[in-house]
Amino acid sequence: MTWNATIVGTGLGVPSKVVTNKDFEKMVDTSDEWIRTRTGICERRFIDRDKGETLETIALQAGKKALENAKTKPEDIDLIIFATTSPDTFMPNMSCRMTASLGLVNAAAIDQNAACSGFVLGMHTADSFIRSGQYKNIMVIGGEALSSALDMKDRSTCVLFGDGAGAAIVQAVENADLSKDSVILGSKFYAKADVKESLSMAGGGTRTPYWHEDFAKVGPYIRMQGQDVFKEATRGMVRAAKEVMAQCEVMPSDIKWFVPHQANLRIIEMVGKMLEIPSEKTYINLDRWGNTSAATVITCLAEMEEKNMINKGDLVLMDVFGGGFSYGALLARW
Repeated sequence: MTWNATIVGTGLGVPSKVVTNKDFEKMVDTSDEWIRTRTGICERRFIDRDKGETLETIALQAGKKALENAKTKPEDIDLIIFATTSPDTFMPNMSCRMTASLGLVNAAAIDQNAACSGFVLGMHTADSFIRSGQYKNIMVIGGEALSSALDMKDRSTCVLFGDGAGAAIVQAVENADLSKDSVILGSKFYAKADVKESLSMAGGGTRTPYWHEDFAKVGPYIRMQGQDVFKEATRGMVRAAKEVMAQCEVMPSDIKWFVPHQANLRIIEMVGKMLEIPSEKTYINLDRWGNTSAATVITCLAEMEEKNMINKGDLVLMDVFGGGFSYGALLARW
């Protein structure tokens, strides 16, 4: 007996506050044109704290929709994996919080922090657990509330990120035919130490807690050296995607949808070109969401399902890069 994993439903959690590039013109020395031409971002969404929104509330939206779309009962979920780098609290962690809010009374719970690579790492982990026979029904959530980690005086980072959440239900399939059945076909995941901390959130951890004398200098904010990250992201995403396609004996022309991490339009275009995947096969929501880190790929997939853009049998290639550095790719037949 062999087990494989299949994606049976997705859901989207959408914060209510829309922040445009024009809004940022009032906050920092930047312009709508500068942001659009260098990143591809036009607007992003932030949780609205005045309305009581948190990461948990938008993740709850996503999880409920995913369960509904998958026609799965909360009590049938035996594991939840929550990918985030911006939890509401570090303890209790987000996955344990979600077992209560979603009614996952029989689920084990894991948080994973691989920054922008988080959702694909979660899927990689879920696939491995299902192949082992350990779990049969897994919810994977990618969610971020990065608006709480932005220095609104740092124009190099504050315009880039947004909040959002998405969820996928992954179920076990017995003795699947890998040549035609709807399953996860393969995945690769890697790490390369960011020794220069080109992408970091240094303040607030145990190295520099809030009471430390250096806390005011580093702050609890995202800091980034854009050129370093651009080079590593392009290199890592191309490597991971090529290796997954080779592992699964799939050619670029076989791919129906390429769903890359939504960090920067230039990165997306360069990676697609190097993989020989045309732009019309690439799904992008960066212009409307910004970089939602661990949520980028799953918000794309959930939007695509809502729009009936993905059909049964479509080959979908997911490709990500995040802080750490971490990077990976996953290939699934829908």
